[in-house]
Amino acid sequence: MLKNIGPLLATMTLVACAVTNEQSLSDVEKASKTGFLTKYSLLHPGKEGEARLRYVNPNTNWNSYTGIFLEPVVFINDATKPIDAREQQILTSYFYTKLKTRLSSVMPIVELQGTHVLVVRAALTNVTSGTPGLRTISVIIPQARLLNMVQSLGTDTYAFAGSAQGEGEITDGETGQVIAEAVDGRAGGMSVENAGAGKWGDAEHVMDYWADTTAKRIVQFRTGTPAQ
Repeated sequence: MLKNIGPLLATMTLVACAVTNEQSLSDVEKASKTGFLTKYSLLHPGKEGEARLRYVNPNTNWNSYTGIFLEPVVFINDATKPIDAREQQILTSYFYTKLKTRLSSVMPIVELQGTHVLVVRAALTNVTSGTPGLRTISVIIPQARLLNMVQSLGTDTYAFAGSAQGEGEITDGETGQVIAEAVDGRAGGMSVENAGAGKWGDAEHVMDYWADTTAKRIVQFRTGTPAQ
């Protein structure tokens, strides 16, 4: 029994040090099919490091595209967990800005849809807030940190952490054909970077991750390198 504690604690520590952690496939599937995506039947479980549910059109010539049209981010939250309109606007604006910044490093952001344009759409479908103060204690105080790591084994989440689930889609700007779709969910991890996270700090870190990953995926598809 004791022989297994060392490797277990080492694994827990590595996972806990992440800024965000992926949610379970079952949790993400429960929140999917909001009506935002064009065709949910295309989705299938992603591999490690990919979105929980995803689809990529294998016949797409990614190098034929020369610009990206980014639609405003949509907010579709669980009706049982209302978030006021002002905070919804703050969250969607934050995500839009992050996506625009990262995607503009891949291709020019254009003002109109059309030929050779990728249309990127994204929605926040379930966002939960963290608990400032208690969140800091759970990350910084060693005893509280250990207890939080242990309890996470049964719940797949850390106490006082925020989270975000989302749906994304890329279509052809001329034909509207679906090129890629994804449904994903992540929650705040136990990295010290999260110690001072405010109410929406964990959700913002999740959006940072998605914006960065979306840009990296498009680059990988265009260069032919394996997606990581």
